[in-house]
Amino acid sequence: MKKQIRPAVKAYLIRGAFYLVLLLGVSAIPFALAQRNVTNRGTAKPTSSPPVVPQFSSGRLGARFLVAPSPPRAPQTVLYDQYDNSGQDVTLSATFTDFPASNADLADDFVVPAGQTWNVQSIDADGVYFNGSGPAIDWNVFFYADNAGFPGARVYSATHQPDVQNGSTFTINLPTPALLNPGTYWVEIQANMTYGTQGEWGWSNRTVTANNPAAWQNPGGGLGVCPSWSRRGATCGIDPSEADQMFRLNGTIAGAQLGNISTRTFVQTGDNVMIGGFIVQGTGTKRVIIRAIGPELGQYGVPNPLADPTLELHDGTGALIGSNDNWQTTIIGGIITHDQVQDIMNSGLAPGDARESAIIADLPPGSYTAIVRGVNNTTGVALVEVYNLSTNTDSILHNISTRSFVQTGDNVIIGGFFVQGSTPRRVIIRAIGPELGQYGVQDPLADPTLELHDTTGALIARNDNWRTTIIGGIITQDQVQDIINSGLAPGDPNESAIIADLPVGNYTAIVRGVNNTIGVALAEVYDLN
Repeated sequence: MKKQIRPAVKAYLIRGAFYLVLLLGVSAIPFALAQRNVTNRGTAKPTSSPPVVPQFSSGRLGARFLVAPSPPRAPQTVLYDQYDNSGQDVTLSATFTDFPASNADLADDFVVPAGQTWNVQSIDADGVYFNGSGPAIDWNVFFYADNAGFPGARVYSATHQPDVQNGSTFTINLPTPALLNPGTYWVEIQANMTYGTQGEWGWSNRTVTANNPAAWQNPGGGLGVCPSWSRRGATCGIDPSEADQMFRLNGTIAGAQLGNISTRTFVQTGDNVMIGGFIVQGTGTKRVIIRAIGPELGQYGVPNPLADPTLELHDGTGALIGSNDNWQTTIIGGIITHDQVQDIMNSGLAPGDARESAIIADLPPGSYTAIVRGVNNTTGVALVEVYNLSTNTDSILHNISTRSFVQTGDNVIIGGFFVQGSTPRRVIIRAIGPELGQYGVQDPLADPTLELHDTTGALIARNDNWRTTIIGGIITQDQVQDIINSGLAPGDPNESAIIADLPVGNYTAIVRGVNNTIGVALAEVYDLN
């Protein structure tokens, strides 16, 4: 006989089961919300099959749990920080091997304060993979100068770099530091991917805007909007309520030092080519790029540019340790042991013409000489430059000099140098002529004069005969005793010298002959600090 459950007991059991289900449901709500907060970082889970072609935005990912990256290891510090105020979306910044027309660039701006020079060594960016789980093949990092509130000329590039991923933080360590002087810049981080197997990478949006809103472009037109740099939110219509990106720049702030040096003059033949000297001083090696520029000077109105300059680098003994003719073809030998083309491009200082020359070198302390000639003894105006690529402070570019044949008009010696860092630098600038004769130099300039100009081109100091100070500009008192005390007084009274305490910026020294006389002269800048 089948046992019957009494109606009162049956009703009690039903009510009990209902309350149990309700309790389980309420308990599950916080767990579900927590899951939504944490699983959208690093990789966004697809809700259906991914689209056939790349998309410019992830769509709404919802609330996300943000963990800021750990501080960089010393000596790096945080230079700039926008790792806060996370939005709910990410925006595409990637290239695709299978959909190149959908390649997209995304950049955000920042400011290097006046009086500082940044050596950016790594970048942290918050982001996720979507429409696929990644990982990217490798990564690109670009820095641009500002152009009316948008990315302008590219000043640094590091392509095909590995990343370190920690959660939703993607860190790119730069192969050579990006050296940035005061001003506004834009940074771009971009994943290189194959859409069909890896999906897309999006850079996390930020709800608070610092400086200008982010800029975005799709040069190939495959995504249908903004083929050139435009406001990501306001113009391209990509998540306009979250107008900025999340990133952090790490590196060091450079102490004051001579950062880059250059000299322009008319290159002749024989001994009257351009001979530039510099000293690496300290205990460590210094990474520099040396360039010989000719053809591209024409676009700046320089007459008779040297059509095909060659470059030699010699050490303190005079031995040839590196050479180049056309920077896109590396000449292996001496200290150059591997192809340098990619390194030159990554430095952001690749010459603008294929016929110009460049060498990257890691130089121990000592004296070095760069010689610029024209191929097949051709002549013309050229520029020799030495740029400091290092961030280390245990060695500096200490003294720079250029020897050349001084003519008249524009064909005099025009030497440029840059004081980088956060404090003024004390230097002595010299124009040497007569004493060159005792070293066997033919036709030395008998009476050289010296001018010093600032970044604006304004004349800030001048001298003709170092024993007679010309008061004016930044020279407010007699300098003869200071020049003697420096230990670098010229050896002939007809030669010229100026001592100056120079704040951060670009400077130009010009050497001419009195009354348009001509001859071989030497322009020098010594760092007295």
